Amino acid sequence: MSFYGQNDTISVIKHTDKDIIVDKDSKIVYRGIPNSLSIEVPNCKSFKASGEGLSLMSKNIYNLNAGSGLEAIITVDIVLKNNKKKIEKHLFKIKSLGNLVATLNYNDDSYIRLQKSKLDQAVLRVKFEDKNLQQDFISIRKFKIKIADRKEIEVLGNRIDSNAFKIINQYSRINDEITIYDIETQIHCGISALKLKPIVIKIL
Repeated sequence: MSFYGQNDTISVIKHTDKDIIVDKDSKIVYRGIPNSLSIEVPNCKSFKASGEGLSLMSKNIYNLNAGSGLEAIITVDIVLKNNKKKIEKHLFKIKSLGNLVATLNYNDDSYIRLQKSKLDQAVLRVKFEDKNLQQDFISIRKFKIKIADRKEIEVLGNRIDSNAFKIINQYSRINDEITIYDIETQIHCGISALKLKPIVIKIL
């Protein structure tokens, strides 16, 4: 049995289009989400891939759920057409998803000074600090708005709609603070929803 470094490999492991990694050739996987990988070994009789957290989803398509530590190793046991056997090891760095922050009209500060009129149809979004990560697999399901001395307003979706803005416009004044909180997300790749830090808005 021989072990081959990545520069000498005959097997190819890449992220698939279903993954959230921008670069398909990235040797990075993320903890907390399923990382979709395609494993190909050209001109072989058969192969078997294994590794902690690696599971076969369909032909040559695997999910890797990274565990603890900083590295994930995928081992590929190969039987060549001449019946010779080879073992390859592919190393991936494990990263955490990192901070997920809510933005209001693309402003990602947690304390915002804003004219009241700007809140009409204002849009909440989420983003990761890690620029390797796309945002399209996560959306905001609902959130709450609190104006001092008023009952909280629950809003479905990610936009301050006309009904919510009508209440804000009627009951808030200059220098009042409005809090957007209990921001609930919906994850579209099989992991649990996350709650985000509140956003405080001071009315100008």
